[in-house]
Amino acid sequence: MNSILERLKNFPKAAPYIVLTESAERFSFYGMKAILSTFLISQFFNPTNNPELAAGAEAHSNEVTHLFVALVYLFSIVGGLLADYFLGRYKTILLLSVVYCIGHAFLALFDTNYELFYAGLLLIALGAGGVKPNVSVMVGDQFENESDANIAKLYDIFYFGINIGAFFSMLITPILKNSKYGAPLAFGVPGVLMFIALIVFVMGTKKYKIKLPKDNRHEEKVPFLEQLKSVWKVLVVFSFIPLFWALYDQNGSEWVIQAGKMDLHFMGITWLQEQIQVVNALLILILIPVFSFGVYPWLESMGVRITALRKFGWGLIMTVVTFALIAWIQLQIDRGIVLNIGWQLFAYLLLTIAEILVSITGLEYAFSQAPKNMKSTIMAIFFFTVFLGNILVTYINNNIQAGGFFSHYKGADYFWLFTGIMAVNTVLYFVAIKVFGIKDTNSENSKNLAAPTD
Repeated sequence: MNSILERLKNFPKAAPYIVLTESAERFSFYGMKAILSTFLISQFFNPTNNPELAAGAEAHSNEVTHLFVALVYLFSIVGGLLADYFLGRYKTILLLSVVYCIGHAFLALFDTNYELFYAGLLLIALGAGGVKPNVSVMVGDQFENESDANIAKLYDIFYFGINIGAFFSMLITPILKNSKYGAPLAFGVPGVLMFIALIVFVMGTKKYKIKLPKDNRHEEKVPFLEQLKSVWKVLVVFSFIPLFWALYDQNGSEWVIQAGKMDLHFMGITWLQEQIQVVNALLILILIPVFSFGVYPWLESMGVRITALRKFGWGLIMTVVTFALIAWIQLQIDRGIVLNIGWQLFAYLLLTIAEILVSITGLEYAFSQAPKNMKSTIMAIFFFTVFLGNILVTYINNNIQAGGFFSHYKGADYFWLFTGIMAVNTVLYFVAIKVFGIKDTNSENSKNLAAPTD
C-alpha cells in the first residue's frame, strides 16, 4: 500500500482532474455510440423491421456510424492545429467542450428528426475530435521532464480512466434506450456526463501547467532537419495504424449486429445486443494491470526488450487473429448455426489485447516522438489514423449498399475481406520498419510504457 502511495506522489496534482475529465467525456461518447447503430436502424432506416430491407438498413447504419467516428478523428486535426498555433490546449478544450454539449442536446431533443439528429452528430464530432488530442497531450504537459518514466505510467492510468467511463456507459445506455423514456433519456444522460466533464476540467484550472503556442519560442530550438526526421518516423509508423482502427471500430457496429443473431444467454443472463460491447472496456480495466505488472516485466526478465515498435507489430498480428475468429463465427451463422455469445466474447478478449498493444502505445509514442511545438498536432495525426480506418469501412459499406464491387462480400466473406487486408498490412509494417531503419529513439520510456518500476 505504501508503495502505491509513493507512486501517486510522483504524479502532478493536476492528474486527477485530467483523468476524471477524460473518464466522464468518454462516458458521454461511448454511451451515445453504443446505441447509435441499432437506433439508426430501428428509428430511421428500417422502423417496420422489414426483412427485405434488413441488409440495406444494416449497411446504411454501419456507413453512418463509421462516418461519424471518422469525422470525430478528422476534427482532431482541427483541435491540434488550434491548440499548437492559436489558442493553446486549455482554451481549445473549453471552447469545443461547449460545442460538444450542444451536440448531445440535439441528439436528446431531436431523436425523431433525422436532419437535426445528424446535425447533433456533426457537433459532437467537432467537439469530441477537437478535445481528444488536447486532453491526451495535457497528460504529458504536466511533467517538467519529458523523459520522466511516470509519464508512461500516467498514460496507463489515463487509459484506465477512459475505459471506466466506457464500461459504465455501454452497460447503462442500452438499458435506458429500452426503458419507457427511450432514446431521449439514453442520449440525454451522456450529454449530462459531458457537462460534468466540462465542470471537472474547469475545477482543475489552477493546478494545470498550461502551455501556450508562444511558450514554444522559449524552448530550446531543435534544428528543422531533426524535427523533420522525427515527424517522418512517426508518419511511417502511423501509416500502418488506420487498418487497425478499420477493424477495431467494427466492434461498435458490425459486431453489435452479429451479436443480435447469436444466443445472448450467457452466465445466467440474457444480454441486450448493444451491451456486449461493454466487455471490451471491462477487459481493458483487467488487462492493463496484468500487462503492466505481469506480462511486460515477465518478458523483460526473459530477455525480450519491450519497445513501442514491437508492441505495434504484436498488436497488428493479434488483430488478424481476432478477425479470423469473427469471420468463422459469421460463417456458422450463415450456415444457420446459432452460436452462443461466448464465442464473440473470446474475440473481444483478443481484440482488447490488440488495443492495449496499439492504442495505449500510440498515445505515449505520439507524445514522446513529437517536436515540442507540435505535440497536439502529432497526437492529432495519431487520432487521424482512426479517421482513415473508418472512412475505409464507410466506403465499403456504402459500396455494398449501392450494389458495387464489394456487394458480394456479405456475411462471413465481409469479415474475411478485412482479415486478408489486415494480414497484408501487418507484413508490410514489419518490412517498412526494417527498410526505413525505424528505431525507438526513446527506448527506455517506451519500455516503461506499461511496466512500472518499483
